[in-house]
Amino acid sequence: MPLRHIIILIVCIVASCNVFAQGLDNPYSYTAIAGFANQLVEQREYYRAYQEYQRLYYYFPSLYSYDAFLIASLYCHYQGKQYHSVLEKVKNQSPINLPVWIYGFDSAFSGMLLSPQIMDVQWQKDVNPEYEAMILKRKLACSLLTVDNYNELSPYTVIAKEFDLQRIYQYSRVTRDKLKNPYAALGWGILPGAGYIYSDNTENGIIAAIVIGVCAVVTYFAVDSGNSGIAFVTGAAGTFFYGGSILGGYLAAKRTNNQIMKELHAYLEEELKFAQDRDIIFNRYGKPKTQ
Repeated sequence: MPLRHIIILIVCIVASCNVFAQGLDNPYSYTAIAGFANQLVEQREYYRAYQEYQRLYYYFPSLYSYDAFLIASLYCHYQGKQYHSVLEKVKNQSPINLPVWIYGFDSAFSGMLLSPQIMDVQWQKDVNPEYEAMILKRKLACSLLTVDNYNELSPYTVIAKEFDLQRIYQYSRVTRDKLKNPYAALGWGILPGAGYIYSDNTENGIIAAIVIGVCAVVTYFAVDSGNSGIAFVTGAAGTFFYGGSILGGYLAAKRTNNQIMKELHAYLEEELKFAQDRDIIFNRYGKPKTQ
């Protein structure tokens, strides 16, 4: 083969290699990192996704702004149920903007950490109608945790076309009516096992009543027969279980109330479509575009 042909062949091979190499994706490019982070979100690997969004912001701050990274960060932490982390991030934002407030409220709501400070935020009068609806839904949820009069829900009629407010209110009221008074459970506890039964923990109530009753009967007959040793042991055991039954009824009422409120929180969040709002905000302002 002539030398010039060999040279031409080598040049062609080198050129082809360069073209091929340029066609490969750079793993440190904006598109590669953004695509990988978005894929991690789809796979629900939120902590890893947060790290990738952070890396994207550090590498390409001109393409992926801090505001976008903040929204993505709040989304990932919320989805990972790191509610305290979200609230810390929100608390450090001044002035707070509406998308950030949404994540802050939802974290406090889901973590049962609502406080007056969460709602003590003033909004501009010309707020976007879409965000106004999101705010009203959350204020409605907050009200439904305590309200006893349906007429008090009139400020939320703006969203009545999308949601059946009366049905949601009725469910909330019926659910809240199931709440137990821990001090009433303490009082019922004077009767062995009654505090548990009042707190909807019937099984433990029956067991407590049987154990205390058996201890009392054995102690009585032991005293009657002059067997002071057995009387002392069963009497001490009965006293211990009796005291535990009184306190246990109180604690059972607390646990029952906690479970009832968790169910009400979950119902309101699903019924008022909080997750849909969070997804809208993330997809619109936090999720980096890969094309």
